[in-house]
Amino acid sequence: MRQSPRRNFIDAAARKKYWKFMKKLICPLAILSFASAAFCGGASEIVGDISMPPPDDISQKFPYGITAKTPPYLQKIINKKGRAPHRMNLRIFQGCPTIEVSGGGRLWAAYFGSNEQIEGGARFSPKDKIFANQPNETIHAAQFAVISTSSDGGKSWKEAFVFDPSKVLNGSSSDPLLWKDADGRIRFTVVRNMDVGDRQIGPTATWEFVMLDPESESTGWSAPRLVCKNNASVMKPAVFPDGSILRAGDTFSMGGNPQRAFFIKESRDGKIEFASRLIDPKKSDPKTTFAEQSVILRKDGSLFSTLRRKWGDPVTGFESRDGGKTWREVGFPLKVSIDTKAVLFRAKSGNLVLVANDVSIAEMKDGKPVFGEVRGPDGKTFRPGGVRYCMTAFISYDDGKTFPKKILLDERQTSYPSVCEYNGHFYIAYDHSRGGYKKQEILMAKITEADIEAGKLVSPGSELKMEISSPSKHGGGRRADDNLL
Repeated sequence: MRQSPRRNFIDAAARKKYWKFMKKLICPLAILSFASAAFCGGASEIVGDISMPPPDDISQKFPYGITAKTPPYLQKIINKKGRAPHRMNLRIFQGCPTIEVSGGGRLWAAYFGSNEQIEGGARFSPKDKIFANQPNETIHAAQFAVISTSSDGGKSWKEAFVFDPSKVLNGSSSDPLLWKDADGRIRFTVVRNMDVGDRQIGPTATWEFVMLDPESESTGWSAPRLVCKNNASVMKPAVFPDGSILRAGDTFSMGGNPQRAFFIKESRDGKIEFASRLIDPKKSDPKTTFAEQSVILRKDGSLFSTLRRKWGDPVTGFESRDGGKTWREVGFPLKVSIDTKAVLFRAKSGNLVLVANDVSIAEMKDGKPVFGEVRGPDGKTFRPGGVRYCMTAFISYDDGKTFPKKILLDERQTSYPSVCEYNGHFYIAYDHSRGGYKKQEILMAKITEADIEAGKLVSPGSELKMEISSPSKHGGGRRADDNLL
């Protein structure tokens, strides 16, 4: 039945009044929802499609029909007559170590290496001369990740496993990570880069293996699990009391794109709860290149994350009070300008340990930086030789508000620290002279809280500059008859 004109007028007026009211109510919610969406971004966008084809799918049967979703594998290192392609005396580049310890005290370290190239894609001929800078190649071309272990507290090391996708469609690896979950399991997370046009996951994806027997140098490994389509490694996740984790990552690019720094929240059984952005992707942050967030759970239940800044700009910090869904910049108490990652670590004592390069730029003089003075364990002061100098351990007793005590671990060119703890000692792995051809060392410091407080080694068993891997001492470089495939 048709309505009268008057009824239509009344209804129109009522509707207008109603929608005016609803607009006032809905708009703030819409704005909030939009802001949340801008930060959270949608898990599917960040994580990608991580559903795996069935085991009998042709893509899962290497080497036929391979895609970016074909599972990678770990190899046990077997040095047959000293000619293994990953052997130390072939290596001309290695760096970015990570370290973890088993419940029984066995140390595990991982780092990437290459027989062919150093940073920047520079390739070498058999005569050790640069013959090409490969701008169109993956920055990590020809790289593999080595897993090494020590049963004597780091005095000696044995390379046990290698992750090397190079045999498959020009694959390579980057950003290895060892970390321990709430159940005490050591996990190996690594990025695989592949030259395949798989739009579902892309040429770069993060995979994860679980160590089955961390007390044995011949441990087995779980089948790999696809974590996400981007770089979700390098930094150890924050582990919540319920066993869930918050992973940090970023979509790596040499040009830097901090707007794509992200977090992935996973339940204890590995289900994705949400993904979020550290910085609104629609905003620019010219002071940031690589993100490399180090995130920790504070005592009040909030989250805090460092954020790497570009050369000359101090590291900054962000906090989240909703479990990692949204973040706001709050700064950082130390003005260290390091152009590499810094690591926050929650010690068993409850104190916070920060490992970073103790470098600050006091002023610019004639276009060159004048670095602030650093005091060494011997009491003498000096100025660092660059932004990646003076690897230092700091301690905080007030949950990161201040870091009053520190100890210099290595005064030389150093970068990419990683930390674990066992029986009162911190084991800190880092690389030395990563950009120096045939000079790249993976080193370790073994220290205690007492050492940090004293500013020098005072604890039995503490030691600095312990060697994990040093190709330069074993020749380094290719030979004409080496088969690198």
